[in-house]
Amino acid sequence: MSQLAIRYATALLQAGVSETQLRQTADLILSHNELYHVLISPAICCKEKQAVLHRLPFTDCPQQLHNFYDLLAEKGRFFLLNEILEQFHILHLHQQNKAVCLLRCAHTPSEQTIRQLGQAMCKQHGLAAVEMRISLEPELLGGFVLELDGVTYNKSVSGQLKRLSRQLQER
Repeated sequence: MSQLAIRYATALLQAGVSETQLRQTADLILSHNELYHVLISPAICCKEKQAVLHRLPFTDCPQQLHNFYDLLAEKGRFFLLNEILEQFHILHLHQQNKAVCLLRCAHTPSEQTIRQLGQAMCKQHGLAAVEMRISLEPELLGGFVLELDGVTYNKSVSGQLKRLSRQLQER
């Protein structure tokens, strides 16, 4: 995640923009390929991009959000929009004492396993809840890797094999 995306997301959160408002307007932009390509194109000047933005049907969109999109057009940073959305979501969760937890595993875990791992992470990190995201990575061979707030818990078979290999080399 780029520091620039984090700064934009933080500014939006501090300006009182709701996640729903940001998501709805960003989805409108991102779901129209031609529109998005116009907004990220260096060949199109800022004024033309802003003129396009002002014609979009943003309903119930606060002025701060209009200003944000104008700023992205002015600075040529619309390519950061997905990153800004993700970071905004993470910051919004943190305000509620929640977090995103990435579960990387070789095979799809059961709902019960996901729930138990989520509860364990809440307890370990003192959180109200975690949003579990699952990434299937067959190269882990088995087990799982959990990532939450910069902390990694590697309980994968490949991780255990790497640790064993290091121990054998040290002896």
